[in-house]
Amino acid sequence: MASAEEAYPSRPITLMHGFAPGGNADSMSRIMADQMSRDLGQPVVVEAKPGAGGNIASAVVAKARPDGYTLQLLVGGHAVSPALYKTLRYDPVKDYAFVSTVAKFPFFIAARAGKFASLQDLIAKAKEKPGSLSFATAGVGTTQHLTGELLAQQTGVRFIHIPYQGGPATVTAVLRGDVDFLVDTGTVIRGQAEAGALDILGVSSRERWPESPKVPTVAETVAPDFDVISWTGIGAPAGTPDAVVAALNAEVKRALADVTVQERLRALDAQPAPSSSEELRALLTKQIATWTRVVDEAGIEKR
Repeated sequence: MASAEEAYPSRPITLMHGFAPGGNADSMSRIMADQMSRDLGQPVVVEAKPGAGGNIASAVVAKARPDGYTLQLLVGGHAVSPALYKTLRYDPVKDYAFVSTVAKFPFFIAARAGKFASLQDLIAKAKEKPGSLSFATAGVGTTQHLTGELLAQQTGVRFIHIPYQGGPATVTAVLRGDVDFLVDTGTVIRGQAEAGALDILGVSSRERWPESPKVPTVAETVAPDFDVISWTGIGAPAGTPDAVVAALNAEVKRALADVTVQERLRALDAQPAPSSSEELRALLTKQIATWTRVVDEAGIEKR
């Protein structure tokens, strides 16, 4: 553990995430690591430990030495895991010191161009023939999957969920006509939408997303209380000294104030969103309750 006399940081920091290289988590980790390395004067090294929906990395970080030199880029799925898994090798709240959120982003509902006139049309067709429409996501138990289930629950319809290996596969499936629509991030769908191959029918955030101001929200069209925002944040093992957490919080805020960092995050359809440690903890706790309820109501089998 860092001593009171030792200036922090005095050696390289590892920023771990639990997903494949090249994905959103990896991209955001590298954006933050690049800037933090410059600001802190020590290398911040990104390490990917993919598998089990991010749980492999979480188990490693939760049990790491609490000295501020092992950090984790947490994602919205960190709140899904306790809802989806019967047992975890770590406690997603108690085993962490929370530093700050990094960015927030919504999910989009998209379909092959011309298939539906609007999100209202999609829901109307789902009501006409219950269980006739299918939606694709990047896997069972992903935040995208649960967002689709929540949409069904709040509009009183039933969809068939078809999981795929990663976001690009969901786009291919929709374009081929294998499924009716998909739920995913802007980075996954934007290219085909701009090319005219996909129609973006709605966005999951309560307010229209700044990067997509013409896309109506689910809340303003078919489900007034609908509001899903996913996020990334930085956590450390529980027991990390308060002074170190405070220093990291200040550094995250400084990094997110950098114009280049902001531009790089917005290129991923994410909005920079620094917070206090307490705000990140409260966000996580609230989402665990929400996703637990969605999983139970949808009858999704726990792993």
